[in-house]
Amino acid sequence: MTILSRFAPIASMILALAPSVAAAGVELGAIFGDHMVIQRERVIRIWGRSEPGSEVDTQIGPRRAKVKADADGRWTATLEALPAGGPFVLSAGSGGVRAEVRDVMVGDVWLCSGQSNMAMTLSECDGGPEAADGAGRLKNLRLASVGRRASVKPESTGEIRWRTATAESARSFSGVGYFFGARLLEDPALKDVPIGLIDASFGGTMCEAWTPKEALADFAPSDLRLSMFGIAPSTLYNGMIAPLGQGPIRGAVWYQGEANADRPAIYPKLLKALIGSWRDRFETPEMPFIVIELPDYAAGSNGLSWAWIREAQAKAVHETPHAALAVGIQTNDGFDLHPHAKRAIGQRAALLALRDSYGRKLVANGPIFAKAMSEGHSLRVTFQTDGDGLTTRDGGPVRGFAVAGTDGRYYYADATINGDSVVLKSEKVAEPATVRYAWAGVPEANLVGRSGLPAAAFRTDTLPPPDVDVQRRPVERQIQTRTYEATIDGRGSVTSLGIGGRQFLSNEMGMSGGTCVPGWFGPRQLGNIREPGPGTVVCSDYEVDLLLNFGEDRMEWTVTNRGKDAVPFRISLSPRAKVGPRDASGRIELSRDNSRLIVTGAEAKTDPDGSHRLETSVDGHSSKKLILTIEDGSRPSR
Repeated sequence: MTILSRFAPIASMILALAPSVAAAGVELGAIFGDHMVIQRERVIRIWGRSEPGSEVDTQIGPRRAKVKADADGRWTATLEALPAGGPFVLSAGSGGVRAEVRDVMVGDVWLCSGQSNMAMTLSECDGGPEAADGAGRLKNLRLASVGRRASVKPESTGEIRWRTATAESARSFSGVGYFFGARLLEDPALKDVPIGLIDASFGGTMCEAWTPKEALADFAPSDLRLSMFGIAPSTLYNGMIAPLGQGPIRGAVWYQGEANADRPAIYPKLLKALIGSWRDRFETPEMPFIVIELPDYAAGSNGLSWAWIREAQAKAVHETPHAALAVGIQTNDGFDLHPHAKRAIGQRAALLALRDSYGRKLVANGPIFAKAMSEGHSLRVTFQTDGDGLTTRDGGPVRGFAVAGTDGRYYYADATINGDSVVLKSEKVAEPATVRYAWAGVPEANLVGRSGLPAAAFRTDTLPPPDVDVQRRPVERQIQTRTYEATIDGRGSVTSLGIGGRQFLSNEMGMSGGTCVPGWFGPRQLGNIREPGPGTVVCSDYEVDLLLNFGEDRMEWTVTNRGKDAVPFRISLSPRAKVGPRDASGRIELSRDNSRLIVTGAEAKTDPDGSHRLETSVDGHSSKKLILTIEDGSRPSR
């Protein structure tokens, strides 16, 4: 079974639409709800439906306008702008009745969108639960969540819920979005400005899913792909962006690219098409657009390191006015597709917003590559630092630079800071011609400004991908008793289980080897590995824990799923292991020669190629325990 087919039920699931705020004969659009934020200092758009041809009277605070519904009953009213303030009642009346939403604030609205790393909730982030506990102090923060929905046509309705900032609402909101908004409100000039954050994100999705059909007209069909769950191009724009209407917003924060990382060449064009279409949608040609650069990640995509998609993101930003790149590297160890360290990401994006959208005079990014000049046997790389200078994150020598001669073969270089430049030399490159910095999935790079913000990855050559990316891996763990030996690799997979000198697990790569929790891009990386006690190992990612308790001839493996959707846990077996039927007590016997492994808590499966595996499904917010009992032919099982 493929990953897509395994999650197919999710693809067909359509969330129930929240009814628009309505009275008899008149209703307001889906975005209008209690506790919402309207964009300040811009014309105010109010829209909805009523009886065809009816007159609709709209009002918010001192602003009022009348409009007539068209033949389909649709209407849009335009009211004069308001400064920051509130609370107000927003209403629309027709036929003697009024539809109202209350506690409406006027301030700045930011749209936070992308795939799973934008969707990761605050409760799942490092420091998130503590941040959520203090959310109630942010009286001017309002949070809106858009129901996940794909549609073949642009929708005017949807599930959109506004809430004030409380511990409960913050925990389930985007972690990046929350940290972004909280940092904005730390600015003294914004402390009295309501900030409205709209989270419209969906895991595993391509850039093209968020782009309207007309903006994709110039792309070849082969350039556009389905997202996870079979989501077609444009359908998330139709189902999750179009319902937001056409009212102006302050800006957007975009955290996406993982799903497109295996085809970086087309990504700049895709991202620029998305940005342009969103600016049209929200009637703001110069709308600030902040792109989150993908952070450290070792696994890459289809053989390509994430250095290439980072370059594609930077290219799109460089070619788009009023766009900015929040550098993502130097935030985590790179072994988790969904890193928990989202505070730094959100705050880096907020610094860019404060500088570019609010005009604050502050350092908002690390050193930016300006030029590289050959100086005989060395290469001088000059940076734009805006007075922030150059230093290293850890106080040690500069790391992360590699130079090449005209042959294009790169070697790491000795680097010396000289003012706003770094001078590079290598014994292996007599006359360096080109340079790369932080060019890896998990770059061993440490150049920062004195503010602590990192320099972005860059290169001066034009060599095409793919490239060779040598990545360090976390250390493995080994367990050895008188009856068995087991190995846990640095990604949280049990890769070996030997009994009596016989291997019981498959050594194939990917999801066909060892243990795994299948994910969207291959096995999920349970790379947060801890040893809480003797004979106990815990392997985790942001929502799954694999607790391994090892005894002398017995093991207990417990899979805990903290997410809301069921996840499978798989044990791929050696082709030489014989798999017996499951008996009435739920036991499955595996055997090789005189060695036996008795497993309870799983089912035996056979793939089309004849390979065998054990598998169990773990529902959301629950746990499953597997018990493995070992017999090596000389020691009876207990």
